[in-house]
Amino acid sequence: MIEQQQNKKPGDLKILGINLGIFAVYSILCVYTGGGDGGIAAFMFAGFHAFICVILAIVQKRWIWVLAALLILVIGFATCVSNFKLDMR
Repeated sequence: MIEQQQNKKPGDLKILGINLGIFAVYSILCVYTGGGDGGIAAFMFAGFHAFICVILAIVQKRWIWVLAALLILVIGFATCVSNFKLDMR
């Protein structure tokens, strides 16, 4: 019984939750400690994070990693864009 629990793969929502939690931590750190360029730094970290997720999707043959990468990129892009102030006159 213990062997079956150890070989069990983590659930899809758990993978998404962990990845989004990691993303939230480094995004908050970059935005609040990076000054004006924090959003860009957070997006660069998000790009690297998404790249790692795609590699894991290929290795583990699970599509949830691709979904995690897409969510990280979309939310990371929105975080980066939200730091820019549009000056329309």
